[in-house]
Amino acid sequence: MTEPDFYNIPASLYGTCRARTVAVRSHDPAEIVKTLGTAGLERVSYVQVLTLRVDLQPLMAWAPGIPVDLTVEDPEADLPLLYPCAPLLDRHPVRITVPVAPGFGKVVKLAASLNFAVKLEVLQPAEALIAEMDRVLHAYLHQSMVSQPIEYFHSTFLALYRGEPLPLWTIQEEDPVHCRYVTESGEETLSARFAAAEIVGDLARLPERIAARFETGGSDCSQCEFLGNCSGYFKWPDAGYRCDGMKALFRTMAEAARQLQGDLEAYRSARGEDRP
Repeated sequence: MTEPDFYNIPASLYGTCRARTVAVRSHDPAEIVKTLGTAGLERVSYVQVLTLRVDLQPLMAWAPGIPVDLTVEDPEADLPLLYPCAPLLDRHPVRITVPVAPGFGKVVKLAASLNFAVKLEVLQPAEALIAEMDRVLHAYLHQSMVSQPIEYFHSTFLALYRGEPLPLWTIQEEDPVHCRYVTESGEETLSARFAAAEIVGDLARLPERIAARFETGGSDCSQCEFLGNCSGYFKWPDAGYRCDGMKALFRTMAEAARQLQGDLEAYRSARGEDRP
């Protein structure tokens, strides 16, 4: 069986995965530094600190250039904790992972203003949260202050612009062909949101099997123009979740992609350039 591109593992299992490319996670930056040391880091995709409520100083003096992912636990409570994280940008590329939960929009706004990249952890958001996602999306698309990617919006927008569907499973690091999440007990799954799920059958084909359940019949996915970009991502854990709000976000990105294509074509035409 082909190995995925990397494994997301707890720091406690780092010693058992020395032949693999890994992302290493822990609640304690000091544990990450002590466990990984300074040798063999070319196989470390990034390190992930699972809370902002810790001393990040150990990372300041360690392995400059290694990407760091900082995970927000509670957007409303953790908002002010972003400021002490800013000095890390002098040593590492830093991404803030934010759950789509009450208050997340303020976290994204502040993170963007501090020049952090952002990743949204989105499950099956309620209507109020989708409205907040829409505001974040418009800020990403139209505000000049946003200079770093906000995922999954960034990669989806580029995929729509290029006409090359890219499933959310891949963007969100939940495609088992490319990434595996290893639990504390050493079990492989797709991501933290699947850690407690009992998965029957081939793990590598789970996203494909989920998508296949909704591609035919009367489901709201069967006629969805964005099935190639979503592939049933929002049908877990509740298969009955209605995706109307998520489709609206996709439409906003698709329209922005069309506008950019039109602008570039008009620019090339004005310069007398041939269309590529």
